[in-house]
Amino acid sequence: MSQANFPLERIDDAANSAHSAGYFIDAIGRLFFDLAGEDPDAVERILNGYTLGGIAAGLRIVGSDLMSRSDELKALLAKSDGRGMSK
Repeated sequence: MSQANFPLERIDDAANSAHSAGYFIDAIGRLFFDLAGEDPDAVERILNGYTLGGIAAGLRIVGSDLMSRSDELKALLAKSDGRGMSK
């Protein structure tokens, strides 16, 4: 796809959105882990440890992946703008 068909501003917006979504999802995953560590009995009444651990692990993986993809998009933008590292 040519640059004219996909403006750099859209890539930047996509990178920012991916990072924000990743941060949000990762934070929810960490919250589940923290809640389970602070009051496991209260959490166990709602979700068993297996379910809670699986949800938290999945959220953290997805969140980390989104933030990583955002960093890659930002690096691509910086390189195309001449702000990145030289070849």
